[in-house]
Formats: sequence, structure tokens, C-alpha cells
Amino acid sequence: FVDITKTLKPSMAVYEGDPKFENDEIFSIERDGFNLNKISMGTHTGSHIDAPLHFIKNGMSVSEIDDKYFFTNTFLADVSKYKFIDSEVLKKYNLSEVNSLVFKTDSENIFLTKDGAEYILKTGIMLVGTDNMDIEDESCGDFSVHKTLLRNNILIAENLDLKNISEGFYKLYCFPLKIENADGSPIRAFLEK
Repeated sequence: FVDITKTLKPSMAVYEGDPKFENDEIFSIERDGFNLNKISMGTHTGSHIDAPLHFIKNGMSVSEIDDKYFFTNTFLADVSKYKFIDSEVLKKYNLSEVNSLVFKTDSENIFLTKDGAEYILKTGIMLVGTDNMDIEDESCGDFSVHKTLLRNNILIAENLDLKNISEGFYKLYCFPLKIENADGSPIRAFLEK
């Protein structure tokens, strides 16, 4: 197994406007005989999953996600040589044997396009991941990639740590916290060859 989860820490980058991660000591062994911390963060902090409720009114929340999303056959596509990920790029990959797809961009500037998201709808993919903090270019402003995927109950995993991972077929294990009415959740994610 390879852990592809980014470590949560106060110094980590968060999406502009999101709350920063905080980990505050409440009790300590020296003072109280035990340790207990209080953590505070947004639901899209670090490596995380977007549930449909993130953009779709009355969409599925994190606590309603079926277990089938957490254990998938995935293809990790190294898309670092492309300017964007559209249907033409996706057609280069054999996605017939997988139900999730992960993009290794090695960049904060390579995003899935709406055309690419619409292509994914035809493949049977039920989870799309990326090493970017966002799967789509926020400058487009309409969140069409998120809405296209999430409206069809295709989950999005963002901010994965893929720096030492090669392109290929894997098993993806992706575990969000079971938070009632949550639009997203930090995850612990692993790949298995």
C-alpha cells in the first residue's frame, strides 16, 4: 500500500477563503494525565472528497455515500504533459476495466474541462481524483465540471499526494469521515498495485 494522503497541519495550503487547519491542545499528559486536542478545519481541507451536496441542492451527503465508492479499481493517468484534460486526452486511456480515475498533474494549472467531465459520464467511472487542490479551473467561475460530475453522483477526490506514483492500474482505497449533512470530508487514501 502507498499512502497518497497529505498530512494535515496548520502550515498547509487551503483553498482561498476556506478555514485553515488548526490543532489545539485542550488537555496534556503533564497537566491532566492525558492528551486531547481540538481540531478545526473546513470540509475540503487537505486530501478530501467532494460529495454531491457540495454543489447539488439535496445531493448526497458524505454520510450517505455507499461503501462501493471507497474500494475501486482505478487508473492513475499522468497528464502532466497536457495543458488541460479534455475528451481527446481521456480517449487515449483504456478505462473499460476501472471505476475510478486519478489524474497526476504535477501542476496547479492542469484541470479537467467540462468536455472531459461529460466524457467521463459515459465510462462508468464513479470517482475522479486529482493531485490539484481543485479539479477544475476556478477562473471559469461556473463550476461546470463539479456540477457535471456531482449531479451524476460521481465523487471527486482532490489534493492527493501523487508525487512518487507512476501511471498505471491500482486499487484505490479512499475513506472519508462519516459526517451527517456534510458536503465533503478529509479522507485517508491509499493505492495498491
